[in-house]
Amino acid sequence: MTDVTISPEGSRKAPRVSFWTLGCRLNQYDTAALRARILDSGHIEVPAGSADADVVFVNTCTVTARADQEARQLIRKIHRSQPGARIVVTGCYAQRAPEELRPLAGVTAVLGSAERDEPEALMHAVRSRTPFVHVGAGRANRDFKTVAPVLVGRSRALLKVQDGCDSFCAFCIVPYVRGRARSLPHEEVLARARRLLHAGFTEIVLTGADLGSYGRDQGETEALPRLVEALLDLGDGHRIRLSSIEPNKVDRTLAGLIGSEPRLCRHLHVPLQSGSSRVLRAMRRGYTPEQYAALVSGVSARGPIGIGADVIVGFPGEGEAEFQETYDFLESLPITFLHVFRYSQRPGTAAARLGAGGQDGTVRERSERLRVLGEAKSGAFRRSLVGSTLPVVMESGRGSRGPIAMSDVYVPVELDHGPERRGGIHTACIEGVSGTRLAGSLAATG
Repeated sequence: MTDVTISPEGSRKAPRVSFWTLGCRLNQYDTAALRARILDSGHIEVPAGSADADVVFVNTCTVTARADQEARQLIRKIHRSQPGARIVVTGCYAQRAPEELRPLAGVTAVLGSAERDEPEALMHAVRSRTPFVHVGAGRANRDFKTVAPVLVGRSRALLKVQDGCDSFCAFCIVPYVRGRARSLPHEEVLARARRLLHAGFTEIVLTGADLGSYGRDQGETEALPRLVEALLDLGDGHRIRLSSIEPNKVDRTLAGLIGSEPRLCRHLHVPLQSGSSRVLRAMRRGYTPEQYAALVSGVSARGPIGIGADVIVGFPGEGEAEFQETYDFLESLPITFLHVFRYSQRPGTAAARLGAGGQDGTVRERSERLRVLGEAKSGAFRRSLVGSTLPVVMESGRGSRGPIAMSDVYVPVELDHGPERRGGIHTACIEGVSGTRLAGSLAATG
């Protein structure tokens, strides 16, 4: 039976819902799963920001204090523009601090990360005009329930195979809000991947809160490389990409596949966080700069390979010497893109007991230095690809030159024209650089 509400005028109608997502791609996946459950129950979706929405879902992030602030600002903006809408807040911020979100005007429900998967709680959140909070323990055992893929382009789909984390890095809130590490069983991953391939997707992006721990909760070793090989065996017209993975969880077998298996994208995103041995120990990262360098240098030897790194600036105790170690270390590595974050103290983490991070002005200046370094490395990598050929899949949208495709080394390519058949893996001849993209043409076939 379709759920209905009674409008102020007394007419019966299916509730209209809209969705907002803040934060990472994992949150995008969770919103897609939430959206599927809501629409399957008979509700009608309207665009985010539409004044017609009866219920607005906001899926939040809490990785930094700025993410918290952005969530509160968005909720206030929604309430100002849609004062009659009921706002349901969920996600990592809702899990960590529901008491900060419940008093905001317009909020009628706050659901924890597990509780939004409960059908009764979800429907109560949609229908209720009486505010309530339903948030369980962050580290409680949870089932793996999300089922909906996220489409990240015309040919690419995100497939969540893992969630939760047991690593407890000193600065990180993720283990407290996403719960214990858990994996989607091998056969279920293959079944979902088959459905994506049958639907016409060419690239499957594997993701998780701690992707490198895939299978460990089920007592398996080297489960991720075995999964990659099994996914590639599903056919010969698709490819697999790995999302962010911790460097100490890239085992020798998986590292050996990158750059040698043609349909595993030549792309490795391995968070570094610091190039200082002392700071890495304080962060509880579980590896040394030397181990990190050995990994990325070994993989890049089979290049070209897009190698990304994350780095945190201003962690408690990081002085000029430690920052310079990080800068020099990154400068020496074959990194092709760099994400720079300012340290943000998260309540309840081990680092929160270490005191405040670096002074704002110093942290901003150091962050800018690293961003300039990252841009220089990205630019050099793009220029190094001119004259080569790259396997690409078609994306949505167009650039000034023509349609956009995504290369396996994670650099977008503007093509002079699109293929007759958009699906499948195509070959692009790289002729130049166009801003942050490459410029190329499709190689002749037949």
